[in-house]
Amino acid sequence: MQGGRKNSVGVERVRIEKLVAGGIGLARAASGKILLVPMVLPGEEVAVRPLRSRKGYLEAELQEVVTGHPGRVSPRCPHYGRCGGCDLQHAAYPLQLELKGDILLDQLHRAGVGVGEPGRLGEPLPAVEDFGYRQRLRLQLDKAGRWGFFRCRSHELEVIAECPLAVPEVNAVIRQFPVSPALGHLLGQGLEIEVSSSPGTGMVFLLVKLRRKARAADLLAARRVAVELSTVAAVFVEVDGQQRLGPFPECPGLEDGRNMGLIRLPFPALPKLGLPAYTLSQEVGGFCQVNQSQNRRMIEQMLAWLNLAEVRRVADLYCGMGNFSIPLALAGISVTGSDLQRSAIRSAVFNAKEAGVSHCRFIQAPAEQTLRDLASAGERFDLLVLDPPRRGCAELVGLLGRLGAGLLLYVSCDPATLTRDLVALIGHGYGIEKIGIIDMFPQTAHLETMVLLRR
Repeated sequence: MQGGRKNSVGVERVRIEKLVAGGIGLARAASGKILLVPMVLPGEEVAVRPLRSRKGYLEAELQEVVTGHPGRVSPRCPHYGRCGGCDLQHAAYPLQLELKGDILLDQLHRAGVGVGEPGRLGEPLPAVEDFGYRQRLRLQLDKAGRWGFFRCRSHELEVIAECPLAVPEVNAVIRQFPVSPALGHLLGQGLEIEVSSSPGTGMVFLLVKLRRKARAADLLAARRVAVELSTVAAVFVEVDGQQRLGPFPECPGLEDGRNMGLIRLPFPALPKLGLPAYTLSQEVGGFCQVNQSQNRRMIEQMLAWLNLAEVRRVADLYCGMGNFSIPLALAGISVTGSDLQRSAIRSAVFNAKEAGVSHCRFIQAPAEQTLRDLASAGERFDLLVLDPPRRGCAELVGLLGRLGAGLLLYVSCDPATLTRDLVALIGHGYGIEKIGIIDMFPQTAHLETMVLLRR
């Protein structure tokens, strides 16, 4: 059915042609206008009600599934459809993987990026767990001290008791929130709270972002939370633009890797790739992948894709705590890492020392500045690793050739900016060797994509 037909006042029955970025269904109204509809699947016949007119399309809401996809399932979470976090819980997990591959291919095809050669586009790397995988949750708070997630395209709070995507340790702490008067005080003064588990220690940390400068009563409450909640190791508090305070209760400095102020992420040995077991540590509030098992598999895939014999020097331009830098160094490669965040560089330096690798150096600076400085110093590399934030790295593309690298590994969390950057990279002489999805975020339409390019 190419267009739609009117079913009742304001409602049309349409056929969903495909899913686009964000897991949104695309259909065509009787007028010929494009309709974008959430919580649908390709091929379904559905009744929808148009809501808002946008430039070139109409936003619509699902009223009824008339003919469903065979892969449609009942969502596990009672908040699904109101909470703004998940958008694919209505699809069986194997179908989610298929849909994500189709969305990526559609984006690339429309941009003219070809990936049709055999072996170039791999099957999506499925998650070990499609629920219970997030080791970190960031919950929004209202002035009444209630916690939850913002509803889709809204600042209205959807109050939750737990999240099925979170690891059990995180949910256990969230369920305990109401029994702590001290935490209740902090939540009433807060904008958001981050709950993080440390897989290497079993500890859970809380980071509360306050609405205003911390007062003595707030710090006293922070010290009491770990007493009132036995599963909480420590609490941190912060206000925008000011130094983070904590941990509470106080513990030894960050130079002691065993201390309760660090999140520990263990990685198993990879004998086939010559890597020993190691552990990465990060400060609470720093960035790391929330799906630890998939992160391990992503690193393994990176090492398997590379011919390590042709790589001697690597520049990791968004290195974070050393997620890629440390395993590359353990494989005997000399690594220069750079990151804008000071705490990330502190963690990376600490992790290199703990791993016993001396051929790592880390620079606290924006990626573009690092690239220019390295090029001006005449430094050359065999491989550049790019794992930029969602906005991508368009500002780097024209400069990358100055470092002489024949190989480029790009890890992206946004298919739109990835596609834009790939078009630019191809224009600068790079070609795609391999490309594949690592399913880091089951039940959501978020795409984590790894691309290996050669110049």
